[in-house]
Amino acid sequence: MKCENCKTNEATFFYEEIINGESKSLRLCAACAAKMKGEHKLFTATDSALPFHANFLDGLFGLSGNTKSESGKSCPGCSATWQELRNSGKAVCPRCYETFGEELKPTLRSLHGNVTHVGRAPAGRRAQKEKRDRLADLKNRLAEAIRDEKFEDAAALRDEIRGLEKE
Repeated sequence: MKCENCKTNEATFFYEEIINGESKSLRLCAACAAKMKGEHKLFTATDSALPFHANFLDGLFGLSGNTKSESGKSCPGCSATWQELRNSGKAVCPRCYETFGEELKPTLRSLHGNVTHVGRAPAGRRAQKEKRDRLADLKNRLAEAIRDEKFEDAAALRDEIRGLEKE
């Protein structure tokens, strides 16, 4: 999708504002979003909302966060610099995330609310995790039963653990 401002670059930022039930949205490329942020031309919201817009976009561009990579650090995988990554809004290769991880954290946190993925896992992995969690719980209960000298309970737990481990 093209930028709604310059109509040439690819839109990488989607901005939506809802005031009194009225929704306004913009799709912008990184350059136009940075320019509009600097000029406070994002809609005609109340003056009290302008600092929010500026702070939000500062976070997206990493302007308020850590900028130590301005010194010339580049990705060993693709040779991209932090400045290029920040201007394009896209990581070129997976190593960019490793190289510029600290610089990306404020942006990821502002976009997703967290810096690590906390979404759903694929069904196969979910079943494996449930099995691992169940085994860990059974082993803890087994250790507790042995400590409390409840050997009959411990034997039953041991058999259940063996059954799960064979699956």
